[in-house]
Parts: sequence; structure tokens; C-alpha cells
Amino acid sequence: MERIRQLDWYQKGILILLLAMALVFAVIYRMSIARVGFLYQDKIFAPSEENGATVYSGKISGKPAQFTVSEDKSVSFQCGGKTYGPYTVTEDPTALPELDIEPEGMTGVEIREGEKLVFRGGFWQSGEDYWLRNEDGDMDFKIYYTTGDGIQRDADGNAVDPLEPALSDILRLVYGPELTHKGTWLAWFGAVFISLLNAGSILYADELFHWDLSFQIQNAETAVPSEWEMMKRYLGWTALTIAVLVIYIVGLRA
Repeated sequence: MERIRQLDWYQKGILILLLAMALVFAVIYRMSIARVGFLYQDKIFAPSEENGATVYSGKISGKPAQFTVSEDKSVSFQCGGKTYGPYTVTEDPTALPELDIEPEGMTGVEIREGEKLVFRGGFWQSGEDYWLRNEDGDMDFKIYYTTGDGIQRDADGNAVDPLEPALSDILRLVYGPELTHKGTWLAWFGAVFISLLNAGSILYADELFHWDLSFQIQNAETAVPSEWEMMKRYLGWTALTIAVLVIYIVGLRA
């Protein structure tokens, strides 16, 4: 305790901040990791059962949003008062494209939005990804870009609704998405470890300074740190504290 009392207000402030961040982010990480669900647009949609359907609820840009997946393989999406779908997936072996080498597990399907046919062909799953190939054999790739006015457009220059679910998302929901969560305890522990190193360098700054000098000069224990040395210490403590905060935040997005 005497060692802490001898610290100046800035050093004490960093120690308090490091401790506060460890405690606050421990609570945040626990809440984030406990929220398991369907990952859509980097947001977690938690599942629940309602009237025989599976509902995945979450928020996008602060707006409540939810996917409703019915037993008949139909999917609807609601966000900000707007409804997308319902999208209906129907398995149809005749929709499979004729390929020289057919991917393992490829399934023929038709996907409709209401009465409109939006896809006919085959899909297969590779890991957590769904790949689609049209009936004519072409891959179902869509290229989007954002113009200077902030509007997202497709390869033909047509405006695209960024909230509209992709066909691969529809298939993931129909065939059972792999549930996940945001955040990893490894990042929290890593940040805490760096916090402890930073705290140790604050509490034992002079001892570390003399120990380092002992490899270079004699009577190192009598050396007095210069103003340049003191400035380096404070800059280092500040930089490490910022790095700890960055690790906490990045770890929550993992």
C-alpha cells in the first residue's frame, strides 16, 4: 500500500482505469458470449420458438429485427417496419445443373420470394458457407459496391437494399444455422495479462530502471532517471493502456 501512496495522480489513474476496464469488460464479455444465435450482418440473432416457428431476434443499427422460419421452409425478415419475403425453399432434383464434377452433397432447389422465382439450381455446404450454382451451371455470385452518395449498388448499377437477406442466408436459416456468439475470453485474458504487466511497470518503475542499467554500467542503483526517461515511462504506460482497451473491443467482435 505504501508503494501505491507514493504514486502520482496519473499513475494511480492508470491503475484504477486498468482495474475498472477488467471488471467492466468481464461483465460485457460474459453477456456477449452467453448470447448465442444466428450471425447476420455481424449481429447475433437469438432463437426462440413461437407458434411452431423459429424466430431469430436481434437489432441492426439500433432497429429491432427478426427472422421467422416456418416448418414449411419459408423465411420472412422484418426490420425497421419493413418486411422481406416470405422466401420459400422447395427441393427439386430437376433443378440441379449438369456438371462434369458435381460437388458432394449438392441439392437442387427453387427459391421464391412470394410468387417470384429468384433462384433455381443447386447448392452445397462447405464448412459454414453455402455455395449456389444456377441451373445453367454458372455460380451465383453477386458483386456490390458503395458509391459516393452512400448507396449500395450491384454490378449493373442498380440500387441494392443492404438489409435484404442473401440467398445463402435464406438457405442457412432453412437448413439449420450454426449458432455462434460474439466475443472470446482469450482476448479478455490477453488484455488482463498486458494490464498486469503495465501495472507492474508502474509500481516497480525505478527497480526496473536500475535493473536494466545494471547490465550497462556500474553502481546502477544510484542512477537517477532523466526527464527523457520519465517522459518515456508515461508515454509507455499510456500506450499500453490504449492497447489494452483496443484488445478488449476487438475481442468482443471476434
